[in-house]
This record gives sequence, structure tokens and C-alpha cells, in this order.
Amino acid sequence: MLKKIFIFILLTISILTVSAQKANIRGFVADTLEKRKLEHSTILLIRSSDSILVKTSRADRNGKFELRNLLKGDYKILISYPKMADYIRNLRLSDSSNIDLGSINMELKSKVLNEVIIQAKSAVRMKGDTLVFQADSFAVRTNANVQELLKRLPGIDVDKNGTIKAQGKLVKTVLVDGDEFFGDDPLLATKYLKANAVDEIQVYDKKSKSSDLTGIDDGIKNKTINIKLKENARNGYLSTVDLNSNMHNLGDYGGMMGLFKNKLKAAIYGNYSSLNNESKINNSMRKLKGEEYDVIEVGDDGSSIMYASGSDDDDDYISASGGLPNNLSLGAYYSDKFNENKMGIKVNFKSFDNNNINHTTANAQELLPNETIFLSAGKTDNNTSITGESLKGTYNYNIDLQSTLKVSFGLSKSRNESSSVSSNETRTSNGFFISKNSQENTGQGNSETFNGNINWSKRFKKKGRTLSIDLQPESQTIKSTENSSNLTNYFDSNGILDRIEDIDLRKRNSGNQNSLGTRVNYTDRISKRWTLEAGYSFKTISSGSNRLVFDNIGTDARKIDSLSNNFKFINFSNVGKMILQYSYDNFSISSGLEATQTNFELKDLDQQTDFQRNYLNLSPRTNIFYKVNAGTTLAVNYNGYMQQPSIDQLQPVRQINNPLYQIIGNSALRPSFTNSFGISYNSFQFKSDQYISAYFNYGFTNNAIVSTELVDEFNKRISSFVNASGNNSISGNLSYSKGFIKSHLRFGIDLGINRSNTIAIINATQNKAANTQYNLRGSLNYYTQKIEFSYIPSASLMTGKSSIGEIDDGRNVTHNHEFSGTLQLPLKFEFNTSFSLAFRPANASFGQDINTAIWNSYLSTKLLKSEALEIKLSVTDILNQRIGYNRFAGGNLTSEDTFSYIPRYVLIGLNWNISGNFIKKTTEKR
Repeated sequence: MLKKIFIFILLTISILTVSAQKANIRGFVADTLEKRKLEHSTILLIRSSDSILVKTSRADRNGKFELRNLLKGDYKILISYPKMADYIRNLRLSDSSNIDLGSINMELKSKVLNEVIIQAKSAVRMKGDTLVFQADSFAVRTNANVQELLKRLPGIDVDKNGTIKAQGKLVKTVLVDGDEFFGDDPLLATKYLKANAVDEIQVYDKKSKSSDLTGIDDGIKNKTINIKLKENARNGYLSTVDLNSNMHNLGDYGGMMGLFKNKLKAAIYGNYSSLNNESKINNSMRKLKGEEYDVIEVGDDGSSIMYASGSDDDDDYISASGGLPNNLSLGAYYSDKFNENKMGIKVNFKSFDNNNINHTTANAQELLPNETIFLSAGKTDNNTSITGESLKGTYNYNIDLQSTLKVSFGLSKSRNESSSVSSNETRTSNGFFISKNSQENTGQGNSETFNGNINWSKRFKKKGRTLSIDLQPESQTIKSTENSSNLTNYFDSNGILDRIEDIDLRKRNSGNQNSLGTRVNYTDRISKRWTLEAGYSFKTISSGSNRLVFDNIGTDARKIDSLSNNFKFINFSNVGKMILQYSYDNFSISSGLEATQTNFELKDLDQQTDFQRNYLNLSPRTNIFYKVNAGTTLAVNYNGYMQQPSIDQLQPVRQINNPLYQIIGNSALRPSFTNSFGISYNSFQFKSDQYISAYFNYGFTNNAIVSTELVDEFNKRISSFVNASGNNSISGNLSYSKGFIKSHLRFGIDLGINRSNTIAIINATQNKAANTQYNLRGSLNYYTQKIEFSYIPSASLMTGKSSIGEIDDGRNVTHNHEFSGTLQLPLKFEFNTSFSLAFRPANASFGQDINTAIWNSYLSTKLLKSEALEIKLSVTDILNQRIGYNRFAGGNLTSEDTFSYIPRYVLIGLNWNISGNFIKKTTEKR
């Protein structure tokens, strides 16, 4: 018994001794003038040696705070409160320090500004929910741009293409002094602004426009970076000329001139490229836009068919997946705010001419329900051209402190021409021909689109009460002509020619659509913790489609009634929405329902028939959000939505471009309903530079609209649509990254899974296909001012199963390894090299390894005192191993495809960046 008591006393003394070896700091925060206690003041403890944030806290309702269990060392304590000047004090802690700071009296910033006080700012601090980096505290080379500064900041990654991630999340928006910098594309501001012009870098989660107005959490948050410039750098100019050529037929040329002064920003730009890797100027400037607005999402079939005036993806731009491009684009941008920032205007004009030539081949094996295997092979030569112009913009007027009027618009015209020559053949598994088809198509068309939005919104004096009204007019016209000739040979079971079918068609298509929508949205905080959002909108659409098909064979072209049609669509929809949100501290839950009632009428003016439908779309949703601490969040969400069949799926009219492939609509289709569940977890620990992210999503669809095919003995297919249940999907991801500031290292790992189960009907037999993909990706980065190195390995396993049987085992494995390094050499030279190794081993479906090693390098030097002029020699695909090739193995189908590509090339480049400020830097008096 005495022995147990002795051990207990000894352990207690040891614990007390250990506890006594940890330091504590306490105090309370007050206002110097009013002597009031400043509750919720932010308390930050920063290690002096490396500016790492060690501990954070907030003062309680009495202004008191306490930081416990601190290790010995030198620290800075920083205390901040809105409208008050920051309090900074150096502290040295021993193992037994117990420091009482007593009353810490904060002073108003307005008073401090009347005095000349020079004090070093902390390298990193928290300001509310915003992480702030003091730019001058991070060393970068002379004349470095903002991209290089961002690479030095803890928790921020910038890859070789300029893509930015902050705390593990993709940064889609970069602002300058809180405003768009010629648009919100990250590349433009980070590449062309100098690091020495930056005062602070602010990182925060930006709410959606709807959530920011209403206060209702819709679960949408975009990671945003705001670059706060020094006072003398806020008015300036920038221009760049980027010329790259192989002195023969390949080139990438771009130029831009920009001016920014207070709120005014103006720019003109141009780009021409015959390469797949377009110039960075074009990638940035094509994203310039007018004001974004949310489309009232009701179309002629119950879904949206128009696009917002300022959508993220520019609808003037089409990126080809392969081929030999030849693209030209010109544009201008202007934005300004005036009348004491009460009024603002933003206008963007673009003109483009995109061309592409592509040669493709396709080989496939398909297993049918009767165990027949068809072997298909084909090739196509395609030439496309798309030209057009667009004008987008917005006018913004702050009527008073609570009310805003915004008028947004978009005008666009486009013209297209295309020609293609293709041939296809199908054989049996023993090599006998079944059918052969050769086809030539030429076509041209044009379209004109107008869309706009007038929005008036008001925040009332009562917190949480808002009113928003939208009016949206839209119109679109489309015209096109096409000539299509087909020659098809059919063979009997012994591979002997049985018959020939010759078809020569001329088509004239025209369509128009006019619509008008309006929306009213109201929110109110009905209690301290409850907020209500209610809305009503309607949209009416009138559109027409006239398709005339003529037979060109013979002396007189005759109209083919079975392929022609003249339809008119009339739609009127009412939409009601109600959402409730409950919030308490760091927890919120919002739940609601949107219901769309639609009257739909389809008139066949040729057949004098009238098809009418009335239906109700229901879209419930629930979002749960919990902020565990400043760097950790947990979210759970559910969304349900109905999808109506499209007009093409409903129209009982035969569509034919190829006699071996026809589509027939099904007017008996019912709407589908999809349920989607998700959970996500994100944690970023700033002091250890560690990020963990995980998400899991599951969705299933009832009455899914799926394809049904009838395939005959000649591989001739008649396709239609039916409803079926059984479509579902699962996706998940786990990510971890860790940075080591002192060692200049960062590593990360990602694990992912995607699985989809789909239903299709082939020859009246249901085929259940299950495709699963497992992904593994790692990353290792090392960086200093002289050298940067990265290694990114990845692997993927894909499996495919089919209920009617599989071709081979439906399994495919690939793995890739990417190495990249940049070395700063004497005399301002820079050398970069990268290897991309891709391995596609042989498997049961494909008997040959497909392995490639893509090696790229460049050597550049910077001239002039400002290093504004760069000369670069670059070689792409040094080993000449690039191939245009894809393959797929899954279930009852395997395929191999090739496309045109640009092989090894050498470019000589000249890049001249000129930027400067209108205000000269003033000398601070000390």
C-alpha cells in the first residue's frame, strides 16, 4: 500500500514539474479613450526566428485572454481589433515564465496616423478570417514577378503553368487592391506585376454573390488572393510583346498594352498561334468579361439553354482536343468607376478567327448480346473554321449605401464553315466485311445572340433583410446549310457484296428563340439564429426550328418530308423557392426546396399536330457547415434535381446524317430525378504548413434517360431514348500535403476513386456497365532562389464490367512520372528542363506497350537593367516521341483513337515586358 502511495506521489510531482516547465501569457484588452473592454480581439503569438504562427486566441467578453503551455524562446505577440492600431510587443519566455501583460490599451488608427510611427510589421498575421503575408518579409530575386513571391509563401503552390493553389485549394480569382485587374484571371496579375510593388498578399474564402447578398450559406466558397499594392504602385502601366517562331511554319505571337490608374483599367491585345500551347497572353485576355449574373434556369424543356453574359468559360472560344490549329484573336477592355465610385462601367470587345485541321482514326471492338463481335475501323479528315465578334459589359450604379442597380449585356455573332471526308468499315470476328461507308460533308452557318440582365438589389437597415429583382431578355437566331453525300456497301454473311446504297442530301436549318424572365428574391433574419430566403421567378420562351432536307440525286432536288420538319415551341414556367438557415457560432444548416411548374407546347406546323405537356420539377437541397477552428471545416450537403428530356430526345422525327446511324425521338419520355449526397473535410494547419482534404460523393438517378439501340446484321443502328433506373456514381478523394520551410521542401499525396454504373439497352437487352478508376498521385517540390525541382508520379487503374459479357478482362493500368527543374545561372541565364514519362503497358485487350518520353528544355537570358527583355531558345519534344493516341478498355467495348499533333519543334523567342508607375517612390523620413 505504501509503495502504491509513494509511486502516486512521485508521478504527481513529475506531472507538476513538467507543467511548471511551460510558460503562460495573460492580459486584457481595452480602448484607450473610452476604457471599454474589447471583446473578441485577435491574439497572435509568432515565433521571432522564422515568423511561424505558434498560437492564436480571442479575448473573451471581458477583454481577457490567456495563452498556456508555451515553450521557451523569443516571440512577438500581436493584438488586433477593427479600427484600432495593431499592438506588437517582443517577449522572451523561459521554461517558467508566467507573464501578466495587464491592461493593453489600444488606440484608434485615426489618432495614430496623426503621428509619425515607424514599426516593422509581422511577416504573417490573421486578420479575421483573412491570412495576411507582409511581402517585404519574403526574399525574392531582383525584378521577380508576383508568381515568384507567391512560391515563397507558406501554404501556396504555383506550378509551371501559373496555376495557383492556396491551402490545397485552387485559386480561381486574383484581385488587385480588391478589384479585378483586367479581369480576375490569376495569370495576368501574377505574371506582369513586380514583387517589389506589393505591400501585402491576402488569402481568404470568397462567398458566392448570392450568399454575400442574402447571408444564406449556399456552400459555395472560392479561394481568392488579393494583392495589395504599395501606394506608389497603384497607378501604372504594363505592356508585353511575346514572339516565338521556328522560322518556318510554326509560331506563337502575342502582345498587350494596359493602363491602370486608380479605378480605371484599359487594355488592348492581340494573339496569333499555330501551336497547341497557346500564348499566355491569349489564355488570360480571352477571359476578360462583363459582369456575371445568374441565368434564370428555365428552358424550353425545363432546363437552361442560355448562357450568362460573363460565364467563366468564354463561349467565343473553342479549344480543339487535337489537330493543327491556326488561331487569331484581337480584343479591347475598359473599366472605370467615377462619381466617388458610385458608378462603374465595364466593356469588353473580342474578335476571333479559329481554324483547325485534323486527321483522326478509330478502331473498336464491340460485343453484342447475342455474343456477336463487330470490328470497326474508320478515318476522318476534318477542316473547321469559326469566326466571330462579341461585346460584353455592365453598368453599375450605387443609388445609395443600401441600393444598387446593375445592367449587364452580351452581344455576339459567329460564323462557321466545315468540311470532312470519312470512311468506315465493319467486319465480323472472322474478318468478313459487313458494311463499308464513305461520306463527304460540307457546311456553313451563322448565329446571333443577345442576352442581358437588369438587377436592382437593396440591403435594408435591418441586418439580414435584402430584396433583389432581375429582368432578363434573351434572343438567338441560327441558320445553316449542309451538303452530305454517302455511299454504303452492304455484304452478305460470306463477305460478298450484296447491295449498294447511294444518298446525297442538302439541308437547310434555321432556328430562333426569344425569351423574357424575371426573378424576385427576398431574405429576412426572422430571429437571431434563423434566416429565411424566399423567391419567385417566371420565364416565357417562344422558339422555332425549321429543317428542310432535299434529295440531290436526280435532275430536280425534291424535299424529303420524312426528314424535314417545322416545329414551334412555346414555354411558360413558374419557379418558387424557399430556404431556411439556422446559424450558431461556427455551425450553420440551410435547407429548402425549389419547385418549377412548366407548361410546354410543341407544334408540328407541317403535320398540323400539337403536343402538350405540363410537369413539375422539384429540387430540394440541404447544406450543413461547421467551422471546427480557423483552419478546419466540415461540410455535408444533399441536392436533388429533376431533368426533363430535351427537344431532340422528344421529337418523333427521324434524323439522319449517315445511313448506318439514325436517331428517332420518344415523345413518351418521363423526367428523371437525381439524388446527390456529399461530405467534405478540409484542414490547414498554418504553423506546421500541413493540409488535409477529403471528400466523398454518392449519387443515383431514378428514371434516367438512357439510350437504346437496335443493331442489325450490317451494324446499322437506330438509336432512341427510354427511361431506366440503376444509374449511380461514387467518387472520393483524400489529399495530404506538408511543407518544410527551412528545408525548402513540400510533398503531397492524393488518393482518388471514381465509379459509375450505367444502363443502356442494346437489341432489347439491358446492359449494365460498371467502370471504376483508381488514382494515385504524389508530388515533391524543392525550391530556392537559385534552383527549383519537382517530381510528380501518378498511377491509374481502370476496370470495366458489362452484364452482357466482357471483351478480355476490361482492365487497363497506366503510370506517369514528371520531372522538372529550373536553374539560375550566372550572367542572368536561366535553364529549364522537364521530362514526362508515360507508361501504358500491354494488357489482355492491347498486346503492345505504349510508352513515351517527352523531354522539353529551354535556355533564356534577361537583358537590360530592369531585366525586361528576355531571349529564349526552347526545344519541345527533344526525343520526338509525342504521339496523338488514346485507348480505352471497358466492359463490352474497346477502342483505339489517333489524332493529328505537332511533332518536335524548336522555337526562338523574344519577350519584352514593360511596366512602370506614374507615382515615383517617395523617400521615408526616419
